[in-house]
Amino acid sequence: MRMVYSELLTDHFEQPRHVGRFEADATDVGTGVAGTRETGGVLRLQIRVTNSLISDTRFQAYGPPALIAAGSWLAEGLVGTSLDQAQALTYQPIAEALVLPTARLHFALLAEDAIRAAIQDYKDKQKVYA
Repeated sequence: MRMVYSELLTDHFEQPRHVGRFEADATDVGTGVAGTRETGGVLRLQIRVTNSLISDTRFQAYGPPALIAAGSWLAEGLVGTSLDQAQALTYQPIAEALVLPTARLHFALLAEDAIRAAIQDYKDKQKVYA
């Protein structure tokens, strides 16, 4: 059965934004990874923080179009937000924006897990280097 995806999901899949990676050891970078290949996909999200704001992002996704689009949409939308705003983000705005089919909702949940993990990684680094 072929999935029918929204125009926005298709756009983020075909032309993903913020693809790549930062130096993971940098003190201003937080890295979060969510998912497994066995469960359908892996999302790696990195945030660069400047003056308590997310100034830049990068992501890598290994999985189907819905996961790649969720990573791209999230990476694009996080730029300029505070850590508190990013921490409060749930899967729902991602799923709604991309009009994810019910069978693909777990990819929005992976995106939520990845941002929380990236924020925690950044905060952990600040404790070590404080």
